[in-house]
Amino acid sequence: MSSLAESPETVRNRKRRAAPLNDLLRRVAGEYREMPGLSLTARQAERLWGLDSATCGVVLTTLTERQILRRTTMGTYLRGPG
Repeated sequence: MSSLAESPETVRNRKRRAAPLNDLLRRVAGEYREMPGLSLTARQAERLWGLDSATCGVVLTTLTERQILRRTTMGTYLRGPG
């Protein structure tokens, strides 16, 4: 099978993984909306939401890129302008 065409099973598996990540992104963004003063380091976020460091990194990076969060020079994540 060529790399351009994915099998239906591959597409289903990718969608299954994406759904929980999207739920997690909404959950974390919601926490920051509900608590505008929330300021967490990546380690604190891992513990608060029970995430491994890789998953937490993806969530924080994605929300930062979407300008939902911003990262301070001290390494904490705060609610962003968006």
